[in-house]
Amino acid sequence: MTTAPTLCISADSHIVEPAEFFEPLVKIFGEEAPHIVTPNPEESPRLYLGDGKFGLPVAGFLQQDVDFTSPQARESMKLGYRLARPGCYDTAERLNDQDIDGIDAEVLYPSMLFNVYQIPNLDIVKTAFSLYNDWIADYCSPEPARLFALGSVQLFDLDQAIAEMERCKQIGHVGVCIPATAPPDHLYSDPWYDRFWTAAQDLKMPLNMHIFTGATPNHGLADRQSSSRANGPMAFAGAGMTICDLIQSGVCERFPNLKFVVTEFETGWVAHLLRRLDWAFVPGGGTRTSGLSMLPSAYWRRNFAITFEDDPLGIMTRDFIGAETMLWGNDYPHGDSVFPHSQQVLGEIMTECNPEERWQMTVKNVVDLYDLPFELAGPGQARINSLPSPTVKTWRNAMPLTEVTLGTPMR
Repeated sequence: MTTAPTLCISADSHIVEPAEFFEPLVKIFGEEAPHIVTPNPEESPRLYLGDGKFGLPVAGFLQQDVDFTSPQARESMKLGYRLARPGCYDTAERLNDQDIDGIDAEVLYPSMLFNVYQIPNLDIVKTAFSLYNDWIADYCSPEPARLFALGSVQLFDLDQAIAEMERCKQIGHVGVCIPATAPPDHLYSDPWYDRFWTAAQDLKMPLNMHIFTGATPNHGLADRQSSSRANGPMAFAGAGMTICDLIQSGVCERFPNLKFVVTEFETGWVAHLLRRLDWAFVPGGGTRTSGLSMLPSAYWRRNFAITFEDDPLGIMTRDFIGAETMLWGNDYPHGDSVFPHSQQVLGEIMTECNPEERWQMTVKNVVDLYDLPFELAGPGQARINSLPSPTVKTWRNAMPLTEVTLGTPMR
């Protein structure tokens, strides 16, 4: 039995950049700079991206445990930043929320900056990310043992990207965010990126690819009519193409210690993707014709990690995709986060996991990936292993969509 304190670490949590964060950008670039506006008084404030384009609603990052289509939720959307919990901006309050949720540390991603990758003015993108990298470092600085920041970099000017990644390392960031999907005319399979991959590998900086961070809209998927609503549920398809490019083009072969983190796309789709990659590899000539020395799924296990929140289907495929590649996150404080029910959710979706797997997915993997300052002490260290497994699974039944059943027709 371990004597170390029990732990539960979220590998995917967030801050939500306040409106005033963008004010220095407006002073430099004027109205062309991203800034918070309310295009419709009946809707939530949004980040204006220029040229008549807007980012995701502020309220969508802050509403919790609601039916987003209900009249109450639609009304509360207008509140925007007023929906924020104090922990969004006060680090002491954030630690209180960690305690409420049974969380001991968090790896922090941005929120409003997701769509900034798509702004065509590269000077704005560079300045916004540099400003953010300093801002998030200041936010985490009072609690360096419980809050771990990820920086953000663009990948159009590689000299600047490498310099900014080096600066992120120096100021304490544990990794950097890059677009989950590359520009269609300059995919990550292009050797042009090799010097950036080299720098990231040498710096031991994991490269994080979060949902909604494509260099082009819709994760590179074609536009859909609003009635289709396909691009949200199908977002993983864009991430899947990125994974295929990185593996099949030999990036992972050339950079064996480079780490990519696929974030908040959930995990149930990964096993199918890897199975298809392996199937195509063998009859296609394998190592003889591909330039690869291993099965594609082996590169996944070596070079990739992926986060999940409450994805029981992904848990069911852990033997194939590798429990060592899976990182749990609560997504605090976003609208689809599992806060403050994290321990309940973990208890339910990990019922069939053994103690070693629970420890890997809630402690060990994230500590190893980001070199976090925690001493690893074995499965007894995982908080989830000290809690009783629930006999009845109630998480989805507890969601506030009580009128929806399996027989409810689509509206």
